[in-house]
Amino acid sequence: MLNIVICEDDFIFRDKLKVYVEVILKDIDKQFEIITFNCGEDLIENYPEDTHIFFLDIEMDKLSGMDIARKIREVDCNSEIIFTTAVVDYIQDGYEVRAYRYLIKPIEFNELKKHVLSCVEDLTKRNENNLIIQNKGTVYKISIDSITYIEVRDKDITIHTIDQSYDIKKSLSKIEKELNERNCKFYRCHKSYLVNMNHIQYIKQNVVLVNNAEIPVSRSKIKDFKIKLANVLGDIIC
Repeated sequence: MLNIVICEDDFIFRDKLKVYVEVILKDIDKQFEIITFNCGEDLIENYPEDTHIFFLDIEMDKLSGMDIARKIREVDCNSEIIFTTAVVDYIQDGYEVRAYRYLIKPIEFNELKKHVLSCVEDLTKRNENNLIIQNKGTVYKISIDSITYIEVRDKDITIHTIDQSYDIKKSLSKIEKELNERNCKFYRCHKSYLVNMNHIQYIKQNVVLVNNAEIPVSRSKIKDFKIKLANVLGDIIC
């Protein structure tokens, strides 16, 4: 699922851009959701997490597109930012927020299509078999295959890999959804744990051993978990 935000105070251009992007993504059979905002204040106040592409109008009242981009980069280093503007004066500032493209208004459909498809392709390649996370101000690209299990700790989660652990501020449900959308072999065996079934060493009663760590399995899930695990082992054997 591709999550897109359009922030633009010109409602005619905003609606036109939304329709153009919808046509482009439908043409490549890409699942997507587009959220629109008419000002930067609304976007920041109702900030949509896990956004992949932001279309930001640079020249808006109060919060400009550049101001919004700076705020986005404080919490998100992974998304792509595409500026829409009628002037080219701000291009130098774009390096600060790692802008993907500047699109000069009026924007032609074919020109937009070229850049949207390029952006989608880059996102796909970057995220194909990796999880991009931000940990204490540093961005990491983790191989999904190396993740052994993920657990909830207070309000944060810890991602355990074969040789390292990462604490991030994200819900377990959102990580689970992202991994499921990629058809990864993870299972929510407990409200606080998500395990990579390819790393399970054994299962005994309501406990599984993953990379030498004992993980609880909820009694209500034990039967389904064993069935899913058997399917995974079958895939490996085949």
